[in-house]
Amino acid sequence: MKIKIFSILSFIIFLNVIYAQQTSTSPYSSFGLGESKTNSDIVISSMGGLGTSYISDFNNEANFINPAANRNLRYTSYNIVINTDYTNAKTSNVSSDRSTTYLANLSLAFPVGNKSRVGVNLQPYTNIGYDINMENLGIVNQRSLFKGRGGLNAFSGMYSYNISEEFSLGAKIGYVWGDLKKDQEISLQNANLISGIFNKQEYGFFDYTLGVAYHKKLKDNHILKIGATYNIGHNIDADVNYLYSTYNYNNNNEKITVDTLNYVKGTHDAKLPSSYSFGVSYGKEHKWSLGADFKFTDQFKLKIPEDNFNYKNKYRVAVGGWYLPNINGFRSYFEKIVYRYGVYYENTGLDVNNKTINQYALTAGLGLPLGKRGKYDPSMLNLGIELGQRGTKSNGLIKENFVNFKVGFNFDDLWFRKRQYD
Repeated sequence: MKIKIFSILSFIIFLNVIYAQQTSTSPYSSFGLGESKTNSDIVISSMGGLGTSYISDFNNEANFINPAANRNLRYTSYNIVINTDYTNAKTSNVSSDRSTTYLANLSLAFPVGNKSRVGVNLQPYTNIGYDINMENLGIVNQRSLFKGRGGLNAFSGMYSYNISEEFSLGAKIGYVWGDLKKDQEISLQNANLISGIFNKQEYGFFDYTLGVAYHKKLKDNHILKIGATYNIGHNIDADVNYLYSTYNYNNNNEKITVDTLNYVKGTHDAKLPSSYSFGVSYGKEHKWSLGADFKFTDQFKLKIPEDNFNYKNKYRVAVGGWYLPNINGFRSYFEKIVYRYGVYYENTGLDVNNKTINQYALTAGLGLPLGKRGKYDPSMLNLGIELGQRGTKSNGLIKENFVNFKVGFNFDDLWFRKRQYD
């Protein structure tokens, strides 16, 4: 019990760390609440994000994507993930590289009795991070500067209950908080004044996800797994500080001669869209698994204060799985490594300059057993990689090629217990 209390307190320490992180390098994070960071579990992301139907064959892996898919969790699981993201952004004229390293996931989960599982999770929810300098965009001698910083973070609690040998139900409630800051500046050559927009929005709201999972053992140790989730859309409040003004700079790069054209401050209504996912996996117990996930977000209903962009519905399709050569292998360490693979395609629901922004990637990962724990539930050093593309260079837009490296540790509770004998 002392270990679990200590682990929960460590979440509080990490709150300050995760709050200050810069986790996005994409100009497309300027839309909506920013670039989504909720699919941050390294095991699931290495399989293309195949989380809705992922019920682990091992006894110390927790699933926070579908809170119902935790029937096999029988030991306390401590999980930490660190990501390093590299992005190359190209237009028809220029190219730039950016990178960022950040804490992507911190979780603790454990069984309570024979049928219940609980857990807590801390991770980025969304993030914005971009610097864009555009010249002569439609108007000769015009210069436009765009800058975005900030993000939202989520602290979630998960509960899962096995109602029978085959069915499980689950729920996850998260508190999401943070702020988003966006600056836009437009200037014309030889003009006396610069036009600028500063938009800061602060959020604090609850997020709700319901889940169901089905786990059926078939002949010859084959297993069928089915999962579904529903994220509840609802109205939220946003504290808005919006300033549209004209000004110029002095020699100390300070704004002077400020003339306010429009100023908005106060609490305004926003709306989060609902989403649902469905997934199916099939495989052989402790040997291999292959599955597919589909997620749909009713993004058409997304409403952000002081945002006139028309969002369209968003969907994501993923295929992936894992392979374990020989769980009983003793001749070679490589026989006991879990090999993960996946691919996904996402229509972001963003139509910019008459072009739909799509994203797709290949993913892969390794689960490297640590220590001498039992064969069905070893602690793991997890490695993952994601290689993908987002956007296009057509119609004056930006094409991004990205490579994301992920390193994670999943420890079971025996790592933190004193030895009783040698």
